[in-house]
Formats: sequence, structure tokens, C-alpha cells
Amino acid sequence: MKTLIVYYSRTGNTKRMGELIAQKLHADIDEIIDQKNRKGFLGFIFGGRDAMKENLTEITVTKNPADYDLVIIGTPVWAGSSTPAFRTYLTQNLNKIKKAAVFVTSGGGPVDKTVTIFEKITGKNCLASVGWTNTEINQNNIDSKLDTFIKNIKLS
Repeated sequence: MKTLIVYYSRTGNTKRMGELIAQKLHADIDEIIDQKNRKGFLGFIFGGRDAMKENLTEITVTKNPADYDLVIIGTPVWAGSSTPAFRTYLTQNLNKIKKAAVFVTSGGGPVDKTVTIFEKITGKNCLASVGWTNTEINQNNIDSKLDTFIKNIKLS
């Protein structure tokens, strides 16, 4: 199965997890670039506001999800929701994604809301999902969830 890992990352945690998933699945990888400056304290504040308001943003990517059997999409959790870049990617590509899974990183926010957002925007079921807290990532306590996520994807 031809697989694409696509992610948005502000601090690098979601990027790190996306790279690990891509390595385990021998998948292609693509970063969602938000054209809005989300750096620094103000970027953090305005990013959270945009997430809560379910705003979209301008993004760039390099790969076409229609070329893949499975797209695994990653986002951090901001203000209890998904990022504007994640929402925009889904909105722009909902008809190109055949099957999908979701991974999230967070300070402690739930995975389930991001899966619900994915399914609401795309109208598709999420095959598998996983989430890691920043503490789990920083303490390198990621293997158990990663292995279960990969197993669930392979069984789908």
C-alpha cells in the first residue's frame, strides 16, 4: 500500500512523530507549511484563537494525496482543537484522500476531538488514531503507542 505521512508542526514534536511513522511504514512524507507566521508568543496566542474559531489558513504542500492509497495526517492540538493548517489541508484535499489515519501531539489534549474533526470535514472514517503528550515525547516514551498504531494501520 502506497502511504503518505503529512503533518503540520510548530515546535517539532509532530514532525518527529511523523518521521518515525514514515520510517516504520517506509512511507513518503510531506510537511504542511502554514503561510501565516505562527512563531513566538504571539504566534502561539493567535494560533490558539484561530484553532478555537475553526479558521482556515494558507498552506503549501508538495505531494498530491490522490497518488496514495493511505494518507496519515498529523497535527498538534491547539486550544483543545486541531490547527488551522490541518483543517485547511483536509478541506482542500477531502476528495483526494482515499483512506486515512490521524496522529496528534499535545500538551495533554484528547485525540478524539481531532478524529471527530477529520471525519466531519472529510465524511470518511478514520482507520486508526494515536496521540502523544509532549511529556511522552520528551521522555522518549513513545514506542508502545507507535507500535499499536502501526499494527492497527497494517490490519486495516
